[in-house]
Amino acid sequence: MFIEQPQEVDRELTFLLKHKWKKILEAAVKVEEQSIDLYNMALENSKYPSSKVFLKQLVDQEKGHKKKLEAILDDESKIMELGSHEDTEQNLKIVDMMKDTPLTSESDYKAILIYAAKREKSTYDYYKNLAMGLKGTQMGEIFNALALEELGHKTNLEKEYDDCVLQEN
Repeated sequence: MFIEQPQEVDRELTFLLKHKWKKILEAAVKVEEQSIDLYNMALENSKYPSSKVFLKQLVDQEKGHKKKLEAILDDESKIMELGSHEDTEQNLKIVDMMKDTPLTSESDYKAILIYAAKREKSTYDYYKNLAMGLKGTQMGEIFNALALEELGHKTNLEKEYDDCVLQEN
């Protein structure tokens, strides 16, 4: 004999699920804030004009991610604005095996490219893991979309590295 769960239990489950989503989104906002702070610090301390321009672009990209996440926190219907993304982004893996290096005021364009690409990879991995854990849900789709954006940023950074650093050597 089938027994329906009481509505009270359904409401509690719905509340818990929404609460978890909010906490996950809040954590993702913090990841974006860390990237913004990091790139701003490097921007303020960079000695090279070309590096400053590039770092400003990175800051703007991360602010865009943060804005999307905050919009969803404020209004769940904004989830639909992200849409579904096909997993078609290319991963060049140029920097994946390179040594980690910190950003300093002495960091040149090459070092910034490597650091930024590794940061994007780390954020991609974070979002991809969240997407896999929430597979089959709207939140899973959100984090998959964000992961693909991060992978796209990483790919762009690696293409820039290939064009500007590897081609020169």
